[in-house]
Amino acid sequence: MKTLIIIIFLATIGTGSFAQDTAYISRDRTTALFFKSSVKIIGKTPPDFKVRQIENGLITLKAINPDFKSVKLNIQDQNTNQVYHIPVQYSYGRAGRRIEVAGSRSIITVIRTPVTNYSAIGNQLASGKRSDVVDRKKIGGVKAWVNKLSLANNKVFFRLDIRNRSNLPYDVDFIRFYIRDLKTVARMATHEQEIVPLYSNLNKHTTVLKSKEIAKVFGFHRFSLSEDQALNIELYERNGNRHLYLQIKQKDLDDLQTINPAPQQPANTLVASLNKGNYKRRN
Repeated sequence: MKTLIIIIFLATIGTGSFAQDTAYISRDRTTALFFKSSVKIIGKTPPDFKVRQIENGLITLKAINPDFKSVKLNIQDQNTNQVYHIPVQYSYGRAGRRIEVAGSRSIITVIRTPVTNYSAIGNQLASGKRSDVVDRKKIGGVKAWVNKLSLANNKVFFRLDIRNRSNLPYDVDFIRFYIRDLKTVARMATHEQEIVPLYSNLNKHTTVLKSKEIAKVFGFHRFSLSEDQALNIELYERNGNRHLYLQIKQKDLDDLQTINPAPQQPANTLVASLNKGNYKRRN
């Protein structure tokens, strides 16, 4: 009886399934998924994108129709029988990357510390007129400003204003943030450190209509810059070419405004968090 229980337990481990981060694809760029061992695609693949298995451990993705809804691609490891559920979404700017896929494990932790009231900070910075502008850019009737650079609970926040004075609506595809050297030597590899906001009040599908203006707030873990570095902010238009590129430089961080919002009540619940090291991206 004990032997049977052990066999069932080991079989259960071998057929575990893991959720992965999103793989972004477009019609112009091919996204590649690399696996450490031989894999196969299970189930049907949607007709909106092309899936090709180039090698045992290499699968490529490319979009056919840009308007498909987010779906999950199920891929099984032939050695361990583990199933990876990889969400696939259309995005012009984030497509065309090499993605290494590996297993993950869940860790149960107890949160007992006060939680930063990010919504209160976002509402405070989004209200009122823009001020203390650190950078601005304009293209095709669309203009963006970085302003209200602030520090709250050891986190860095800023406001991004977007105004549209063209007749054509401006659909926001996504906004990318990364730290890079201001000057790069020709023929040398450029090192980029991509950072992800821990807070954003930007909706997934945001459109700025003619003569309209929006103010969105982003928050990050505290970061620092050297004199020859900048935080780059890339704003991409969905199905268009009116992309905006803004920067926050080291000198802009010297005059951070301090915000002291009231913290939320301490949370006392069990949460499962995925190991962030399981899914690495490289351009």
